[in-house]
Amino acid sequence: MRVLSDENPELEEKIVSIIELGNSLNTDRDHASALREYEKAWALMPEPKLQWEMIGSWLAGSFYTAYFGLSDFENAKYWAELQLEAEGSDVDTAPLIDLGMVYFELGDNEASYRCLDKAYQYGKERAFKQRPKKYLDFYLAEKKKH
Repeated sequence: MRVLSDENPELEEKIVSIIELGNSLNTDRDHASALREYEKAWALMPEPKLQWEMIGSWLAGSFYTAYFGLSDFENAKYWAELQLEAEGSDVDTAPLIDLGMVYFELGDNEASYRCLDKAYQYGKERAFKQRPKKYLDFYLAEKKKH
């Protein structure tokens, strides 16, 4: 993975500022405006966009969160997959939980279980902290069947 701040600190600062604005809008449930900010940040990202340490995964996760907030689960799935692809850490369970949540909402219980199981294997119930309880409940019920 490459580090954008090492190669172009001014560009990284600009992208981070845009993502932070988008995240603030997203927190205020203005998902459409947040997505516009994320699009601006994405356009500024040098290629290959997902190979920039931390920032590629963060931005993909931000897109995911906005689309999930809009219940646009197909787009949320796309960005959750990119977030997982860009993730540089083997110990961060958030991208797996995100993908598991979106598969759950799309009705793909088996894919949801597989993602949530990987996260659970690493982080147990604490991996689900700060997530709606229904996802952990689903996982635990499915685990009994497997």
